[in-house]
Amino acid sequence: MSHQLSKLTLKTVVSAITIFYGLVPAIADLNETHLFNPLWSAHARLHGAWFLAFAAGIALVALFLVWVRDEVFLPITFGVMFVSGFWVATVFGPAYGGALVDENGYVQTVFGIESNMFLFSVVGVLLLLTLFFAKRIYRTDK
Repeated sequence: MSHQLSKLTLKTVVSAITIFYGLVPAIADLNETHLFNPLWSAHARLHGAWFLAFAAGIALVALFLVWVRDEVFLPITFGVMFVSGFWVATVFGPAYGGALVDENGYVQTVFGIESNMFLFSVVGVLLLLTLFFAKRIYRTDK
């Protein structure tokens, strides 16, 4: 694969991951089970909206960096931070009463694994792979 094609492939994968964390949470959470859940307090809804706006904003900045500035390392870092935040919240959920699934919702699974855990695992592995390939591809630019 040519160097330019490798770079284009890497940028496309980084962009797909970025769109995942910038758009998918909004699609998943802008409904009655999350942001519009009448059982959530107004303050909890504010935090939910804040999170969605922040994720979308960071994703837009990351896409700008990838396609306009030809920068992939910072967008990969944003993705790692996003995925890490999910895992920190998941691991420490019992300490603050958090849960992967709302008691008023339903459990979605992929291959028998809770869907968030599955998706964030896949994205985490993809981020590690993109970092590995970014180091190889961008090192040859010097």
